[in-house]
Amino acid sequence: MNEKSQDRDIYVAIADSTRRKLLSLLADVEELPLNELTIHFEMGRTAVSKHLAILKEAGLVISRKVGRETRYRLNAAPLREIEEWVSFYRRFWSERILLLNQILQEEPNMNLTVSQDFNFKSPIEKVWLALTDANTLTKWVMANDIKPVVGHKFQFRNEQWNLIIDSEVLEVEEPYKLSYTWVGGGINTTVTWTLKHEDGTTYLHLEQTGFEKEDQAFNGAIYGWAKMGEDLKKVLGEM
Repeated sequence: MNEKSQDRDIYVAIADSTRRKLLSLLADVEELPLNELTIHFEMGRTAVSKHLAILKEAGLVISRKVGRETRYRLNAAPLREIEEWVSFYRRFWSERILLLNQILQEEPNMNLTVSQDFNFKSPIEKVWLALTDANTLTKWVMANDIKPVVGHKFQFRNEQWNLIIDSEVLEVEEPYKLSYTWVGGGINTTVTWTLKHEDGTTYLHLEQTGFEKEDQAFNGAIYGWAKMGEDLKKVLGEM
């Protein structure tokens, strides 16, 4: 496609840096003759005239004769089409940048998980009992009224620390998986226990998800579960 078939297109008209500079020069004055425009470029009058002709055919420049001189002035109205086009994509990208910022702010929170692994020389059924029997669970975690039934609401209680944890059983797959909420002490998290038994060893995996930041509660959970894992080992040895 040759330039003559394109020069009526406003986007093609402003694609060239020389023509954009001409528009910028005309934007600062009421009008200018060809010779005063030409002095701003390293090209002759004929070349500048060709660029002005393209701008005229796109409706961006208007000319008039004053004696033997042709004077040019800007007609900015057609640029509204480009402004509207740019505005659409400005809004498009602004919305997506805001969404990206929101995702980036939330992503660290979604990834904050306490994860620990334990193993015991005990049958998987015995470890499952230590996780789901209220009396046994009290010996290594806190006093509680747990029942391994989906939807059952219960509490962990520690009078010494004046701490109450509200919980609800979310998932039960005896004796392989137990999940419940752990809400209290300034956190709203989920505790999930996963069990498997291989070669005489029961492997117990813990994940506590939902921490919002690496603060005292998060670091306390890491230390607390490690200690309780040692207490569980003693409890299992006594069972």
